[in-house]
Amino acid sequence: MSFKELFKLELMDLNLDVKDQVDFFNKVSDRLLVQNVVEDSFKEAITEREKRYPTGLQLENFAIAIPHTDVDHVKEAFVAVNRLKTPINFYQMGTDDLIVSVKEILVLGIKDPKNQVGLLSELMEVFSDIEFLEKYQSANSNEEIKNLIDQYL
Repeated sequence: MSFKELFKLELMDLNLDVKDQVDFFNKVSDRLLVQNVVEDSFKEAITEREKRYPTGLQLENFAIAIPHTDVDHVKEAFVAVNRLKTPINFYQMGTDDLIVSVKEILVLGIKDPKNQVGLLSELMEVFSDIEFLEKYQSANSNEEIKNLIDQYL
């Protein structure tokens, strides 16, 4: 399976209104549960994992968070693209004190742990590409995001 197949239109929300990280995980987990791609345990698991292993990333020209959790909380592999109306705080990956303010959050649903490093690596590469980044940030629809992913990933 190509990683681009994990990006599904029905799991994208480019206009998500949340007030903080807890609100974000509640709303996204509920949406993923309705789409039947996660277990009931997903919300608690991803929230707890984020506390232990932060996923905020401040790249050169872009900030993003890439939260994920253990495979037993995921029914079907996915990447859920979320763009927030207003930024929320995540801690920088590998720290417990550096705050990253993000509007873009990719929630990963990993079914096969050995694919996680490859997927993260490809995402880091594509989000470091200035041309991709400019197009991604100006995309206004799920279809535009999906087309960019298909083209660049």
